[in-house]
Amino acid sequence: MFESWFAKQDTSDLPLSGSEKNDNANCRSTRNNENLKRLLGPVQTPPERSGSLRKSSTSPVPPPFEEIYQTAAVKPPKLAYGIQKVAEMSNSIHLAGMSPTSKQKALLMALEAAGSDVGDVLNDVVTRQRALKEYEEDYLSKVSQFESEQAEKNREQKAELDRITGEYKGRLDASLKEIERWQEEFRAWQKSKQLEMQRLSDAAALCVPHERSEDEEEVIGGKVTAIAQRAGGSYR
Repeated sequence: MFESWFAKQDTSDLPLSGSEKNDNANCRSTRNNENLKRLLGPVQTPPERSGSLRKSSTSPVPPPFEEIYQTAAVKPPKLAYGIQKVAEMSNSIHLAGMSPTSKQKALLMALEAAGSDVGDVLNDVVTRQRALKEYEEDYLSKVSQFESEQAEKNREQKAELDRITGEYKGRLDASLKEIERWQEEFRAWQKSKQLEMQRLSDAAALCVPHERSEDEEEVIGGKVTAIAQRAGGSYR
């Protein structure tokens, strides 16, 4: 009996455990978010501007010199003691402090001892220099082509900028002319208002007896109300 009675009782006032409190808080947060989304509506993503600037193409990264040599039309000869080896030996610590003549003799002696021909070494130099020059010309051609393309794009953008500038300048000029027209119309209305006030004053003066010169002066002063009352009636 007591068990059935307790089962029917409302448990909303009973203390909640930590997990139950978190669940209730999450439910309330979810309902609030849903209500907020319902009020704000779907998220509108701003459209991409048609005139937005695109990222410019990256400039070509020159490869290492050895790669330029090996990809040239005429490749350097494969020598055990080529110009690269000679350059390496000339910077050796063993030749440091030697005079240019002594260093030259030491290098020639090393080439001779290795059985390398000086002519082959010089030919290696010429071949590598030619490869560098060919790559330079190709590189310059790409730079010139890119410069030409960008110049054309800049010309088109400059024309578009001039067109937009001219359009907005025309709008500004039209707005200033409209303001000036309104001011002229207002000044013209002021002149016509002065004439209308003078016409009304003149007509009011005719309604006043001539012997009442004092009232006529008041008409000239613009006190039409007092004149009408004195003339024999309530002013309406």
